[in-house]
Amino acid sequence: MQLLINDKQAITGYVTVGSTDQGIEYTGTLPDGFEENFKPSFYLFQNGTVVANPNYVTPVEPTPDSRPTAEQESLTAMAQQMADQQQQIASIEKALTALAQGGAKS
Repeated sequence: MQLLINDKQAITGYVTVGSTDQGIEYTGTLPDGFEENFKPSFYLFQNGTVVANPNYVTPVEPTPDSRPTAEQESLTAMAQQMADQQQQIASIEKALTALAQGGAKS
């Protein structure tokens, strides 16, 4: 197994088959559940052994911005303009049909 470690001795990745650039060869024992629980920086490489990182903090995932983008706002405005124009066209067509049939009956 090869371990990838950063400058703080945190294990950022590992390979069990093959090799990787700048990997450290490791043949010692691993903590129980190493592969199942692995996350970058969850384990440290200290004094030639792999140990759990007592200072590990789960990274906070950034929440996506739920506001529409400027492009989405522009497209929405254009779609509304088209809908308004279609209503105006339908109204004009109705008036033209009534005129063609002799005007409105009262």
